Amino acid sequence: MAKEEFGKKLNSAVFPGLQGGPLEHVVAAKAVSFFEAATPEYTEYIGQVIKNAQAMADVFNASDLRVISGGTDNHLLLLDVTSSGLNGKQVEKLLDTVEITVNKNTIPFETLGANKASGIRIGTPAITTRGLKEAEARKIAELIVETIQNHTDEAKLDEIRAAVHAITKAFPLHKKLVSTEA
Repeated sequence: MAKEEFGKKLNSAVFPGLQGGPLEHVVAAKAVSFFEAATPEYTEYIGQVIKNAQAMADVFNASDLRVISGGTDNHLLLLDVTSSGLNGKQVEKLLDTVEITVNKNTIPFETLGANKASGIRIGTPAITTRGLKEAEARKIAELIVETIQNHTDEAKLDEIRAAVHAITKAFPLHKKLVSTEA
């Protein structure tokens, strides 16, 4: 695979740190991933992923929810939800009822433990892959805040769920596979 002078260094760099065995499907997957990551389209995509995360952080920072670290410079947001009177596990389940997927997550200086957790983690690659931009990311963040603030109001939760459905209908997983007709 490499000239003899580089072979040992290359092998040492790859095994065992990056892969346990030369599994062809893993090597192929990495090759495709590296190829895609080197394209201008990926650079544009990952830039949008970060813009969407930052747009959401702005909404959360304007609410009672605290973004850990004050913001983000990548695809993830970690929110402290304890100001709502709920824990991360409760918020995860609550948001699931309006069809927004997040997961509970511990935060620095966690007091509730990993099973309940004080926070939730939100990622933006999935919404970006569907084509959402900053305006829609802000809307989703607003819906998250509204859901938490109105967690006992079933009528409001129904409205939020309908708003989520409107977004997912406007941005289907794959236009050729999913009909947007109701």
